[in-house]
Amino acid sequence: MAAAPHGALIVVEPGRYDGPVTVRAKAVTIRAAMPGGVTVENRDAAPAVYCEGAEVTLQGLVLRTWSSEAPATVSAVGGTLTLELCTVTGQAVNAVISERGAAHLRSCHFHGMRRGMAFVDSSGVVEHCRLWDFDEYAVLSKRDSQPIVRHCHVQNVGQGFEAFEGGRGTVEDSHFIGVRQTAVAVSGRSRPTVRRCRISGGRGSGMAFSGSAGGLVEECELTDLEGSGIEVSGGAEPDIRRCLIERVGRNGIYVSGAQGKFSDCTVTASRLPAVAAVDGAAPEVNGGVLRGAREDALLIQSAAGRYTNVKIEDPGRCGVRVQGGGPAFTDLTVTGGEHGIVLDGALDTDVRIDGATFRGASQSGIAAEGSGRLTGTMVRVEDAPAGVVGSERISISLTDATVSGGIVGVVGAGQASLRLDRCTVTSMTGSGVVLREQSRLDMRAGTVRDCGGDGVQVETDAPVLVDGCEFINVAGEPVRGADRPLVSVGAPHPPDNAHGPTGSAATADGTGRDDDPDHAAAGRPGDADAATTVNAALAELDAMIGLAAVKREVRTVVHLIRVGEQRRRANLPVLPLSRHLVFTGPPGTGKTTVARIYGRLLAQLGMLSKGQVVEVARVDLVGEYLGSTALKTSAVFERALGGVLFVDEAYTLARRFGTTSDLGLEAIDTLVKLIEDYRDQVVVIVAGYPDEMEGFLATNPGLASRFTKTIEFVDYTPDELLAIVSGLAGQHGYDLTKPTSAALRERLTEAAHEPDFGNGRGARKLFGAMIERQAERLADIPAPTSEQLRLLLPGDIPPAGS
Repeated sequence: MAAAPHGALIVVEPGRYDGPVTVRAKAVTIRAAMPGGVTVENRDAAPAVYCEGAEVTLQGLVLRTWSSEAPATVSAVGGTLTLELCTVTGQAVNAVISERGAAHLRSCHFHGMRRGMAFVDSSGVVEHCRLWDFDEYAVLSKRDSQPIVRHCHVQNVGQGFEAFEGGRGTVEDSHFIGVRQTAVAVSGRSRPTVRRCRISGGRGSGMAFSGSAGGLVEECELTDLEGSGIEVSGGAEPDIRRCLIERVGRNGIYVSGAQGKFSDCTVTASRLPAVAAVDGAAPEVNGGVLRGAREDALLIQSAAGRYTNVKIEDPGRCGVRVQGGGPAFTDLTVTGGEHGIVLDGALDTDVRIDGATFRGASQSGIAAEGSGRLTGTMVRVEDAPAGVVGSERISISLTDATVSGGIVGVVGAGQASLRLDRCTVTSMTGSGVVLREQSRLDMRAGTVRDCGGDGVQVETDAPVLVDGCEFINVAGEPVRGADRPLVSVGAPHPPDNAHGPTGSAATADGTGRDDDPDHAAAGRPGDADAATTVNAALAELDAMIGLAAVKREVRTVVHLIRVGEQRRRANLPVLPLSRHLVFTGPPGTGKTTVARIYGRLLAQLGMLSKGQVVEVARVDLVGEYLGSTALKTSAVFERALGGVLFVDEAYTLARRFGTTSDLGLEAIDTLVKLIEDYRDQVVVIVAGYPDEMEGFLATNPGLASRFTKTIEFVDYTPDELLAIVSGLAGQHGYDLTKPTSAALRERLTEAAHEPDFGNGRGARKLFGAMIERQAERLADIPAPTSEQLRLLLPGDIPPAGS
């Protein structure tokens, strides 16, 4: 080696050669005359081949070490190392180490050692290689390394590909078999890309992301694992797309205290819940199928997250089980199982559902207990013995829901509180609604039809309100127990053609007198009633903290609508009024809340038939290929008919990604056409930052003409943020001392200048942190007093940056 000139080609005849072979600061190629017939080995505590600052290519060699104290069989520092058609084995710690350089390994075999290939601040390629029988990892990417691993076969190793301390790189088109711990392990700021890989038959999990790790995983298959398919913990945020997970011994996807995005993944036949979000996790799950889980399909335990367009099929127990936390579901479908969705236990739970179908459960569609809350719009429960069941102290609020095809539609027990607005219960063999123990009911503008029992069966001594409801073809009484002291039955508002199979629609008081003109007049809301509900909504708007200009603008729109209606009645011309709005401003300033109030106002003023708000973002409108976006946007728009479509961060639709046509522009074109086609049936609100929204409106001539009014939401002042936190404290039974309020105002003044604070959202987060710190402070007090439990002190305020 010392005598070889720069750029030399050395051809080695078959035989066994003693190392080490050392190459420094030169380019050299060492080639076996007969591939596999040349063995270079070293029995000392040093590599068989050592390169430093050199350009070295090894071809067709067998490289072996005999000392377990040797750091590697092949070691390269700086320069470029290339191995082709080589076999690397021995007793050294690593097969190959590349530090601060590059290593290219092609069509090689690595086996029978403690560790495989280590990239440390290096780049390179490992392709068409076989790596097997390693105690630890097969390939390591450490610090700023960016190796590419492709078309490799990895078997019987501790870990397949490991990235930590910021390691990156790409793993694609490779197969991991029988990995004992984790096939792909990512931690500590690392962000690799994994594509089209197969992971099968391992004793551990397929992939694990921890710490602050991230990265992209797409189109991978993980099958027949004893552990979980994908584990995410400790603040990691990977982006997982279009993966298939089958027959795993634990969870398909397990997220603990982390976030991450999971798009269009399929999990089949997992032994534990297909997807589990626990301990403060907040994943974003878009699309995907959870099929044939042995237990629950989706478990949420003291966690949150957004779950959109998820389809659940044939779970062993529940489609969704929530045990504390605040998840939000959009377009959820659950077929089969014992229950569609269950709110389980005494932990405070706040579940929101915007569009869901629960079909064919063997026990109930929705079963909720504990002290939490479930709010749902556009929910359908089909063919379950019990449609909706609420017990203990649960609060259930459903709007525009339909429960059909079971024994009983809605059941209240314990001290449950049920609110049903514009809901339909139909085709029950028993009663439509049953109230037991101390459960409460507020049912308005609903329909109960084709039931073999009563419309509403009251067995509770708690307040019950049934207002404006119709009962069609009900075998029993419309409201059994209407004579109880706290039961109030308002006049029904049946449509003129509401006739059931018996020839008439029963009224709430059982008279069936839909032809009584006095009775019918009493059942139709008049101007006074409408004014009352409008004023109540405006009062709710006024109760919001700050937003003076916003409140003024919304009131102006209401006044214009009212005056326009008065002019119409007086046979005077009415100027056309665009009800579509642009909301501009930073996050956390109440845009979504105002949109919901605006929707209710328009419904109460008769401008919309329902008033529900459907909240969407770019991911809900844009498809993956040309033509799919129009279908996706149209489906979302159809859900919003009769109400408000709220498009958050609408400006992202106008951004172009790459050189090809951006599908966001297709969504804009579709929206413009649908707004015109259904101009009287829907209101659209687009929201985002002011400058970006100007660009958004300029992308299509039809946008500016349809969105002529902009309402600006400004940042909350420190005093307004303090009022938000104080209000939250009062709602949850906490007290702020004067010193606490003063210190809190100082902290909020600092936080208001932090770029990611988030206004009202940040204030709520800060309040949550104060509660946690108070709990830690009281942990060592065996029996704290009521005052201690209520009191929040200055020390409970988290410092900046925490």
